[in-house]
Amino acid sequence: MTNYRTFASSILLVSSLGILATPAMAAPPECGSAAMRGDFWEYRGERMAQHHKMLHDALKLTPDQDVAWKKLMDSEHPMAKPEPRNPEEWAKLTTPERADKMVERMREQQSRMFEHVAVLKEFYAVLTPEQKKTFDDFHSSMRPGSGMRGKPGPRSMERASPRP
Repeated sequence: MTNYRTFASSILLVSSLGILATPAMAAPPECGSAAMRGDFWEYRGERMAQHHKMLHDALKLTPDQDVAWKKLMDSEHPMAKPEPRNPEEWAKLTTPERADKMVERMREQQSRMFEHVAVLKEFYAVLTPEQKKTFDDFHSSMRPGSGMRGKPGPRSMERASPRP
């Protein structure tokens, strides 16, 4: 009798879980890379626009400084989205050829970054000391590895030290 009750309880539990899990299993998956869904670059562009607007408002730029600001913003746009690769052409390449293509793309990105940094320095030079402080404070949360998720400000010493 106890075996029958245990068996019946188990069957009831499993069938209940199966019924409850069916809607979750039938829902379309929303996991995976954001870049694969195609909305990552749109989201990133929106976030960058919000970031730029907040920074522009916080800096209270003069008309002369606004010209340098526009030049800075123009230097960022080529970095927004990489050119798409053709998977068929990529598959035809040998491993060393793919590596060469990757190095070429990295050099192009590095060249754009050097140009952007030069424009950034020009913009920074026209800011007042108060604006420089605002600009620096605004970008303190963009430390490498922070992912802009942490609180802005200096890291504590124990977190800054490398982990064994």
